[in-house]
Formats: sequence, structure tokens, C-alpha cells
Amino acid sequence: MKEAIVERVSKDPYARFLGIEIDRVGEGEAEVSMRITENMMNFHGAANGGVLFSLADVAFAIASNSYGQTAVGINVNMNYMRAGMLGDKIIAAASEESKNPKLGLYRMIVRNEAGELLATADGMVYRKKEIFA
Repeated sequence: MKEAIVERVSKDPYARFLGIEIDRVGEGEAEVSMRITENMMNFHGAANGGVLFSLADVAFAIASNSYGQTAVGINVNMNYMRAGMLGDKIIAAASEESKNPKLGLYRMIVRNEAGELLATADGMVYRKKEIFA
């Protein structure tokens, strides 16, 4: 099942556009990374918050769909702690906190390569009946 979600995300146009790499996938968990480039910067000279959110969202999507059952996000709350900077490699890890037949709750942590906490997020998915694996 992990192979099916990796294949799907590898073809995702937005994730490819951002240069997101899939580093690890397990049942209910995932880790992805990317490098912050100049076109991702905001007017404060830091990475746009949407970049951190996008990375966390891809980890969330992989972790929640890792069972081969379609899971779609219904809510995400993100807390920004520190700015990502130009050239930083940022890593997002998603882990399952709770799972039942209809809903799943996930925690995402975004850090830079020095291990500094950039952001945290909590996301909930709705599990559809559709199986893709």
C-alpha cells in the first residue's frame, strides 16, 4: 500500500513543482523534505508561510492515505514558530494521533535541517469508502 501512495504523490504536479521529496512512509506516518528557493520568499525576506503549510500538507496526505483508503483533509490548523530562510532544507513529519473508520487525526512537525522547530499543525481527514491500493 505504501508503494501506491508514493506513486500517486510522485505524480502530483504541485508537489513536483515545489521540489518535494518523499523521504519515509509508514502506516499512518510520513516524512517529506524540500529546499527553500528564492521564488518561495515573501516581502519579509523569509519563506512564505504557504510553503511550510504545503510541505506539511503533503506529509499529511501521504500519512493519511498510507493504508490505501482514500482520505481527504477536512481541517488543518497550523502554528508558525520560526521562519524558514533561503536555502534551508525543511523537513515535515506527519504522524497519526487517532484513527477510526471515518476520521483520522494527524500531527505535523516542520523543522529545518538544523532541527529547529518552524511550525506545527494538526489535521483531520475524512475516510471515504474508495480503496486505491
